[in-house]
Amino acid sequence: MRKMNRTASLLMLSLMVVVMSACGGNAGNTGASSGGTSSGETTGTTTEQTEESSKPAKDPVTLTFVIPNTVDTTPFTNIFAEYEKATGNKVELQALPGGDYDNMMKTRFSTGDFPDLFLMQPGPKQYVKLRADETLVEWSGEADVWSRIIPSMKEFQEKEGKIYGVPYGATGMMGVYYNKDVFATAGVQPPTNYADLLEIAKKIKAKGITPFYEGVKDAWPPQVFYLTGWVSYIDPAIGDEGVAKLEKNELKLADIPELRALFEKSKELKDLGLYQDNILAGTFDELQNLLGEGKVGMAFMLDGIIPQLEKKFGKEFVNSKLGFFPFPSATDAGTALVTPPNQLMIPNKAKNAETAKELVKFMISPDMVNLYYKTQPGIPIFDGATSELYAVQQIVKDLMDQGKSKVNIQNRLTASFADFQKTLQTFFIDGDIDKAIKEFSANYEKDGKSKRLAGFE
Repeated sequence: MRKMNRTASLLMLSLMVVVMSACGGNAGNTGASSGGTSSGETTGTTTEQTEESSKPAKDPVTLTFVIPNTVDTTPFTNIFAEYEKATGNKVELQALPGGDYDNMMKTRFSTGDFPDLFLMQPGPKQYVKLRADETLVEWSGEADVWSRIIPSMKEFQEKEGKIYGVPYGATGMMGVYYNKDVFATAGVQPPTNYADLLEIAKKIKAKGITPFYEGVKDAWPPQVFYLTGWVSYIDPAIGDEGVAKLEKNELKLADIPELRALFEKSKELKDLGLYQDNILAGTFDELQNLLGEGKVGMAFMLDGIIPQLEKKFGKEFVNSKLGFFPFPSATDAGTALVTPPNQLMIPNKAKNAETAKELVKFMISPDMVNLYYKTQPGIPIFDGATSELYAVQQIVKDLMDQGKSKVNIQNRLTASFADFQKTLQTFFIDGDIDKAIKEFSANYEKDGKSKRLAGFE
C-alpha cells in the first residue's frame, strides 16, 4: 500500500498494502525536493557505472514495468526518460489497483502473463507468495548492485542466502497526517496520548470541521489505523517474542486483548461522529482534497499522500501546512511505524529478463538514485545518495534516531493479513467487533496454511 515501506505513501499504501502493505508503502513527489535536512552526499555526476549499465541497444525493446496505482510515477517516468536516451529502450508503466495488487500479480503469474519488471512490497515474505525460487531472478551474486545499497537493506532482503528483489526507494512511514491550519483554528497541538487525541478531535468538530477522514470505499486505507496502532499498542504488549509466536501460529490474533482494543477505538471514533458523514463512500482522492482544503483535520495514512498533496496544493503546503504524529498510545505520544522500501523483481520467464536486469542497474546508479530522491524525498537506502527530507519525514527520522520507531508488522510476518480490507469494510457497516476479530484471525491462519508455513498445517 514505504510499501506496499513508508509509502510508503499511496497510497497507501498501499497499501496497505497491507494487507498490506505497505503497498506502500511505503507503502509509497513532484518537482524539486522540498526544504529539509540532507541525508547524504552526492558521489558524482555521470558515472562509469551508469555508462556500463546503459550502452545503447542494437535492437531497442519496450519493457513492461508493473506498479500499484498508489505509487507516484513521477520519479520512474523521469528515470525511464533518461534510460531511453541512453539505450534506446522504452519502459511502459502499467498501474494496477493498489488494494488488489497482490492478488492481481499472483493471477498474472499463474496465467504466465509476466511483466519484465514489477514493484513489490518489501522483504522476503514476498518470496513465499510468488514461489520465488521457481519464478524470479536471483540477485545475491550481483556485487555491483549490493555495493550501492546499505548493508541493513541487503540483510533484510535475504532468505536462506538468496535474494529475489532489489530494494528501491526510501524508508516509508505511516501515522496521522494533519492540517496545521485546522489545528490552529481549534487551538490544539499534536497529542501526548490517545485520550488527548480524542479531545483534539472533539475540539476540531466543535469548529464545524471533520476531525478524521477514512477512505472506506477504496478498501485499503482503513488498514493504516490498525497497522499504526499495532506498533504503539500491540508491540509493547506482546514484544518480539509474541511476534515470533504469531509467525509460528503459536499465538492467535483473536487472543490479543490489545488488538481488540484497536477495534474498539475505531468503533468509538465512528460512534462519536468523528469521521466524515459519508464514511462508506470515502476515497483516497477525496481525502487529499478535503485535508488540503482544511475541511478535514486528520487522517491515518501512509506517506504516499505526501506527493499527492504536493501535486494538488504545492510544495509550500507540504512544507508548512502538513503535520505528522504517530498513533499515540495510552501513556505517551506513540511509536512511529516505518516500512522498508519496496523491491524491484524480475520474473525469470519474462520476455526481456536480461534487459530488465540492466534497467535495474541503471536505476540504482548514483545519478538515477539522486534523480529519484529529487522528486521523491525520503530517508535514503543507497550509500552516498542525497535526499532532502520533507518536514514530516524529518519528524520520523528523529523518532527513528530516538529509538521510537518500529517496522510495520506485516513486513515482519511471513503470513499476510489476508482480506483485511474486506473485513474492515464490513466492520464499518455492522460494527461487530467479535465477528471482525474472528474473521481477521481466521484469514491470517488460512493464509499461513496456504503458504505451507511451519505451524499452520
